[in-house]
Amino acid sequence: QQLQDACKRSLGADTAGAAPVVDFTIMADNYPRRTLPRRLCQSCSLLLSGIGILYYIIQCFKVKVGAEFTEAETAANEGGIPCACIDVNMDGFWQRVGKFLLPVPRNLAASIRSWLALPRVTATVLFPPKGNVDVLGSLLIHITALPIRTWLAFIVAAATANFVASHVLGFLGSVSERGAEEAGAVSRDNRSEAKTLILLLVQFFLLPQAYQAVVASRDEAMYHGIVTTVSKLNARRVVVVVGAGHANGILQHARLTGL
Repeated sequence: QQLQDACKRSLGADTAGAAPVVDFTIMADNYPRRTLPRRLCQSCSLLLSGIGILYYIIQCFKVKVGAEFTEAETAANEGGIPCACIDVNMDGFWQRVGKFLLPVPRNLAASIRSWLALPRVTATVLFPPKGNVDVLGSLLIHITALPIRTWLAFIVAAATANFVASHVLGFLGSVSERGAEEAGAVSRDNRSEAKTLILLLVQFFLLPQAYQAVVASRDEAMYHGIVTTVSKLNARRVVVVVGAGHANGILQHARLTGL
């Protein structure tokens, strides 16, 4: 539209009435693109997992999610400061999800270790050590700053996403139970108990691994993104904008390995 307006202005200002001449050059595009089957697969995964529904409902309430990142980019561009993304893309995100949710012995052992470490992690969250971000305390402080619309959006979105995800898991549990029943491992009288036990075992495995895929592994990826960007720009001072839930994980990697 801007190009059309510029041509019309040029044509109106030209006393000879000659039409403007425009040359177009198609430059090389090396940006990684996702194929249509991959996009469809990832979109279905977002929908069935409840993540896509969660963000869609929040957007329906006109709540800006992730606006801090766009604001940071705008401020960096206005100040002439180099700005780079340190998070993983959609392909990298789903690769990590698939890697950690695959029920192999390594992931099963990791889930057991995560549940054993739950008391220590809970104590760290409630009483963060010196140098860590008090995520829970920051959340409590900012509760009153959020408007009613934002809270309503979060509540409706979380309830709807939980409804979808629980029914997807329930369907998978029913299929597994029917297979066990046909194999003779479960009687028809114990159908409900077997389905409940299957769902508990699935959640026992999925919850720690989902945290590893969505939070912990991204903490490591963002830390490596910071190190790569700092080395590439030869920067001595940087500003990193991340969600509060990722701050302590990134700080831990920085303390162990350095920048």
